[in-house]
Amino acid sequence: MIRLLPALLLASAPALPAQATDQRVYQFEDLQLAIELPELEDLRSSPVSGDQLRGRWGGKLGAHQVLITLWSVPRQEWGLTDPVEVIDNIAFNARRSEGGEDFEFDQRSLLAGPFGTLPYAGFAVSSDWKGTEKIRLHYYLGGLAEERGYSLRVAVEPPPDEAVRERLMTFLSTGVRYSGPGEDPAWTDEEAEARWERDRPEELQGKLKIFRTEHYLIFTDSSSGKLFGKKMEECYDRIQQTYPFPEIEGRKLMPVFLFRTKEEYVDYYVKIAGNTKAAAAESKGHSYRDYYATYYDAPNDPVHVHEATHQIFSNRLGLSGGGSWFQEGVAEYMSTSHNERKAFAKGAAKRGGFTPFREFVEIPSLLGSAKGQKDVKGGSVAGKRYTQAASIIAFLRESDFGAEKFPDFLTAVGGAERGRKGVERAIQGVYGVGLEQLEAEWVAYWKKAR
Repeated sequence: MIRLLPALLLASAPALPAQATDQRVYQFEDLQLAIELPELEDLRSSPVSGDQLRGRWGGKLGAHQVLITLWSVPRQEWGLTDPVEVIDNIAFNARRSEGGEDFEFDQRSLLAGPFGTLPYAGFAVSSDWKGTEKIRLHYYLGGLAEERGYSLRVAVEPPPDEAVRERLMTFLSTGVRYSGPGEDPAWTDEEAEARWERDRPEELQGKLKIFRTEHYLIFTDSSSGKLFGKKMEECYDRIQQTYPFPEIEGRKLMPVFLFRTKEEYVDYYVKIAGNTKAAAAESKGHSYRDYYATYYDAPNDPVHVHEATHQIFSNRLGLSGGGSWFQEGVAEYMSTSHNERKAFAKGAAKRGGFTPFREFVEIPSLLGSAKGQKDVKGGSVAGKRYTQAASIIAFLRESDFGAEKFPDFLTAVGGAERGRKGVERAIQGVYGVGLEQLEAEWVAYWKKAR
C-alpha cells in the first residue's frame, strides 16, 4: 500500500552538514541497524530532529560531493510489508512534490543481505537533470526493521565515475547491517490466522485451512486448497518464463484467499475493498494490495493466471505503474492465446478498429471506463480494449521491433507514472519512438501476422 509521506521526506538534496566528524559507524537502536559510512574526505554530520529524518552526513569522493541521509517511518502506519514498498513510496511521493511530476527511477532491483527482518533490500537509482545534462545521481536502499521501515539515500554530484560508483555500491551492499529478529517468510501459523481473522467474512469463523507452496500461502475454507496451490505454482512458472525476473531467497509467501463458494468470495470482496455486492459478483477473482482472492470453481480458468500476473508485478517486481493498459496488457497476454489476440488485432490494424495509442494509454481503467458499453457490432468495448492491450504486449515481446528491448520496456513503463506523459517518455527512452510511431509499428506487425 502506498501512502503519502509528509513534505519533510521529499527533500532530495538537503544542504551539506556543517559539523566535522571522524566517526564512521552509527548505531540506531530502535531500528537495530548499524551503518558504516564510506571513507569520505571532509566527512561531516549534523544533528537531526523529528521522527523521520534520522541521520545526515556529507563529504567528498574525489571531485564528487556525497550526501547520505537515513529516514524511517512506522511500518504499521504506512502499511509496509515488503522492502519493495519502501522504494514504491519514494517514487510515489517524489512525483507529488513540487516539480517532481516527471520523477522516474533509472533502475530498480533487490539486494540480498542482512538488511532487515527480511534478508533483502529494495534498491533503486534516479537522476537529476538540468536541461539535457545529468547533474546528480541518487541511490536508494529500502529495508524493514521490526517496527519501522527505513530508507538510506545517497546523492552524488556530479554523477559518479566508475570508481566512485563501485565504492558507493560497496557501501550500500555491505555498510548496512540489521541485527534484530527476522520474519518467517513462510508466515507463522499465528500470523496467518491473524490475517484470516482480520479479513475473513463473518460467517467463516473457525473454518480456516492453511496450505503453503513454494511461493504462495493459501487461506481457504475449502478442501481443495492443496490442489489450487499446485495450480497457482503452475501459473507462477508460466509468468516467470514469460517475464523472467531474478529470484531472491527469503521473499514472503504471497497470500491467496480461496473461498469455497462465490457468495463467500463476494462477501470478502465487499468487506476488504469496499466494493458493492453487484460489482463484486461480476468478478471471478481479483488481485489487490498484496493478495489474490477467488473462489473454487474451475482451476483452469484463465482468470487465475491473469490475476496472478497482477499480483507478481505488484508484489514481486514492484512494477505497478504505466496505467491500466500496461497492467491489463501484461496480465491479458498471459490469459489469451495468439489466435485470440490476432482475431482482434489483425482486423483492427487493417480497418482502424482500435483505440489510438495516445488516447489508449490515458484510459484510467480499461474495464471501468467502458463497463457495459457495446461497440457498433454489439461486442464488449472493455473486452476489445483488454485484447488491444494484450496485442501491444505481444507485439513488443515477439516482434523484431520490440523483442530485444522488451525487458527494458517492462521495467521502464511498469515503473512510470500513469498517464501519457510518463508512458511516452519511458517508451521513447527504450525504443526511441513516440506513441504515434509505436502505433504505426504495431499496425504493420499485425497486418502481416499469421
